[in-house]
Amino acid sequence: MWPFDGQAPSLWLALYLLTFALHAVFVSYVLAGTAYALVCNDAIAERVRDRLPFMLGCGITAGVAPLLFLQLLYQKQFYTANLLMGPRWGAVVPALIAGFYALYLAKAHVRERVRRLALGLAAGCFLFVAWSWTELDQLMQDEPAWQAMYASGRRIYGAATIYPRLLLWLGAMATLFAIVAAWWSTGGERKRLAVIGLAGRAVSALAALWLWRAGGTVDAAAHGWGYLLVAALVAEAAGWIWLLRSPDSFALSLVTGSGAAALLCATVVREAPRLALLDPPRASAMEASGFALFAITAVVGVAAIAWIWRAISRA
Repeated sequence: MWPFDGQAPSLWLALYLLTFALHAVFVSYVLAGTAYALVCNDAIAERVRDRLPFMLGCGITAGVAPLLFLQLLYQKQFYTANLLMGPRWGAVVPALIAGFYALYLAKAHVRERVRRLALGLAAGCFLFVAWSWTELDQLMQDEPAWQAMYASGRRIYGAATIYPRLLLWLGAMATLFAIVAAWWSTGGERKRLAVIGLAGRAVSALAALWLWRAGGTVDAAAHGWGYLLVAALVAEAAGWIWLLRSPDSFALSLVTGSGAAALLCATVVREAPRLALLDPPRASAMEASGFALFAITAVVGVAAIAWIWRAISRA
């Protein structure tokens, strides 16, 4: 089943989608966790503040692979959108740096006012990055708009689908944050996170309706994945409701499994409209090797991250 049929370029698409899903888990924890720590002042917020710098580092590291696959698959579209957005797109890196140091400031022993200012700055930086990536993704698909945008010198691409798509992912980020944070919580804390998880899905559902009214569609190649996505979301909702009633039950495992399935299906559905942008692979690329080295490097990288995670958790 596309894109997991093992054929080029589907192989690279599959690797892109899998690595993007992993990246999405970390950045969701960072953005939604920063917002939670800004608004709330409880045991969950304290644990989140301690983990945010590390999770941001994981998110940036995990984002390298999908970024490289994105450039490999959509060279003309990706680089053209970069150039059209110009300095606006280049501001993503300074925003990440500012957000990264703001998280460390929020983690330090500082006055509450300073901590909230740092968290507010970090949240604004990460929201700007999320908006920029959403806009870039849409601009890549709208080649007819490139010439007009270049001629006018505009740096902001104002398509009607950008904001509902951004809101859809922000809702999903809240749910992914709740899933990860729930594993470090117990009792009533899990009930609070279950409410956040359900609320995130409700926001995503409203955003999906808004996106559909703005002209968004599900590509024919992803209809099967769309049905699987709905089934995974139903199972996840049942798990959240179960968790509200019994926070120490098996429900969290159900939520985690169905949430992971929903994330994978959502990434495939998101990617399907860009299939038409892919160029046929060149013969020289088809004959090129290197997958074995990539696989070994991936295993070593995952093992190193797992070891660092374990070491920090023990500390």
